[in-house]
Amino acid sequence: MEGFLRYDAILYDFDGTLADTVPMIVQSFKEAFKEILGIQKDEAEILSTIGLPLWVAFEAYDEDTQKRLYDAYQRVNERLLPTGVREFPGIHEGLRAVAELGVFQGVVTSKRKEPALFTMQQFDMDKYFDVFVFREDTTDHKPAPDPLFFAAKKLGITDMSRVLYVGDSIHDLKCANNAGADAAAVDWTYMPVDGLKALSPRYWLHDLSELSCILTGRDL
Repeated sequence: MEGFLRYDAILYDFDGTLADTVPMIVQSFKEAFKEILGIQKDEAEILSTIGLPLWVAFEAYDEDTQKRLYDAYQRVNERLLPTGVREFPGIHEGLRAVAELGVFQGVVTSKRKEPALFTMQQFDMDKYFDVFVFREDTTDHKPAPDPLFFAAKKLGITDMSRVLYVGDSIHDLKCANNAGADAAAVDWTYMPVDGLKALSPRYWLHDLSELSCILTGRDL
């Protein structure tokens, strides 16, 4: 790396941050609730659970119902996944600019490894990342700090203030805060903006290319 760079690693949430998966996820939830319980679930309630492990969205139900909802969601999601995701504009350009600065990059997500990697490879994103943390990798998940600690350890980073976590939900920002890392929120989020702003992320990104300016100290 040439000169001083503000962070040693930039880590990213995946759903709603790097890939536009949220409409597909909402549809998967809606179909699962309709199939198993015959109800139309409120979209705002569904959005509030995105970023957490899937089973958390069903934890209010008994164990049998929880399992049936989980299985129904997986069936719908598997059907939609190949064609239901699109790229957000500027993602490749932003990731490439960070890579050219020599800064570690990684994905830290509550999503299962198989579908997350499928989409990353579908859009040729995986080549930019030095570390991946999926739902299977930690016992505790966002907003607990464990996934970020796990990623930092794999990268050999001990000072969490040298890590920036980029996300689209309150769970991402709380995870960064709990880990002692800095947080950046993306303005292409589907989540309520007021809730994100209330957590005072250090940066508010309008385009992923802004990360290279942040790294080199050319604040926006």
